[in-house]
Amino acid sequence: MITISELSKKANVTPRTLRYYDSIGLLKPSGATEGGHRTYEKEDIFKLQQIQFLKKVGFSLKEIKQLIENDDLDPVDHIKNQLNLIRSEQKILEKMERDLVGLLHSYSIEGRINWDLILQMLKHQQSGQMEMRKCSKRWLGEKAEEVAKKLPNINDDNKETKEWIGLLKEIQSVMDQSPDSEEVQTIVKKIWMKSESLYGEDEQLQHQLWEVRRSPEKSLKLGWYPLDENLLEFLDRAFAIYEKGRDGHD
Repeated sequence: MITISELSKKANVTPRTLRYYDSIGLLKPSGATEGGHRTYEKEDIFKLQQIQFLKKVGFSLKEIKQLIENDDLDPVDHIKNQLNLIRSEQKILEKMERDLVGLLHSYSIEGRINWDLILQMLKHQQSGQMEMRKCSKRWLGEKAEEVAKKLPNINDDNKETKEWIGLLKEIQSVMDQSPDSEEVQTIVKKIWMKSESLYGEDEQLQHQLWEVRRSPEKSLKLGWYPLDENLLEFLDRAFAIYEKGRDGHD
């Protein structure tokens, strides 16, 4: 027999919690001292361990009471239901995580939280994946699925996305220069090579992508993060110079 304070230390649970379990009939002590203090036996400790485990995996105290006291109850359905609930909540949490990552990346690009843009993107996302696929097929043709798989997403917290954001910030930092300046063209070359690493040397696809990307409206319809129009215009001029120089060199 051990006292409530000893059990509290042994199981890392507060005496107040043990008294509450007693009050709701979930874990009643097997005995009491002459002074009226609760005492617990080995079976009580085992039962407390069951309670702690089931609580850890998300069962309510009411459900736990049913599971450990009703021998006629088949626990399989309860366990499956809890597993489905956890998986459903996990998907919700993963979506929340991606949205928060996207918000941080948006702040990194904009230097502020552009709520107008964020809410516009949310609106288009809610319009459904079917509409996005239709637009993607219309503008990118048979390459639409390939683009969807490879194109970085602002909500992804991976190396690829971070590298693209880094390139955007680089180009933003030199917009006070002429598009044909060496520094600007060096960054444009890195963007071009980065694009080639994703889509090979399919220049037609790269041009199709750019035609969509340079339109904030089309970007929104595909669920892509729209870029500032001044930045797009600057990039357009810089890319034209880069391609001209590249073709001349070839």
